Amino acid sequence: MQALQYGSWAIGLGLNLLVISALSRGSYRKYPFVLLYSVALLLSTVVEIAIHSAPKPVQDDYYWGNEIILDVLVFCLVIAFIDEASHYSRQRPIPRLWLIALSILFFGGSFVIHHGPHLNRQMTLVSRDLNICAVILDLVLWSLLMTARRPNRQLLLLSGGLGLQLTGAIMGESLRHLSRHLFLSGTLLEVTTGFLGLYVWWWALRGAYSDVRHVHRTA
Repeated sequence: MQALQYGSWAIGLGLNLLVISALSRGSYRKYPFVLLYSVALLLSTVVEIAIHSAPKPVQDDYYWGNEIILDVLVFCLVIAFIDEASHYSRQRPIPRLWLIALSILFFGGSFVIHHGPHLNRQMTLVSRDLNICAVILDLVLWSLLMTARRPNRQLLLLSGGLGLQLTGAIMGESLRHLSRHLFLSGTLLEVTTGFLGLYVWWWALRGAYSDVRHVHRTA
């Protein structure tokens, strides 16, 4: 079990560094929230490693505090993607304030509905609900990208990678909530889809840089 934990940390850190490295070549100007999310994910993993031997209550408090921060960043990320996709789509742009307001209402409503004495159970359900909301926004993003006058393949890949992470998180959290016997399966599913999502991001950002470099060389 420990070997699995250390292995997942190593893979996660490696993929995060690859994404940040690809962004540092210039894409961070276009996708600042991708950079912010990637850096936050990297730092959260480093802190998680540092406190892995701390008492369980400390680890739980850190885990859920970190999870909320990352969930908020995911919402910012999807809204930023929708803003970018609106420039290419034939559909009427969706007002950013509406998306932010609906996200805040959903966020608060989930906390109220699942409020209870058991922190882990409450936060698991809240996190699942927030991921469902983010997936719905990601579907809105895909509908905009599918009706684009000029398809943005890089943005399609980035939104696809995010969709992988979110879907895996929802399924993993649901499995953990169903039964203690499914806790490991749910965690493995969430971690694996998270890695796949980061890999797709790296591929999208690296591929875009390679295409630009090729054009400059052949010009």
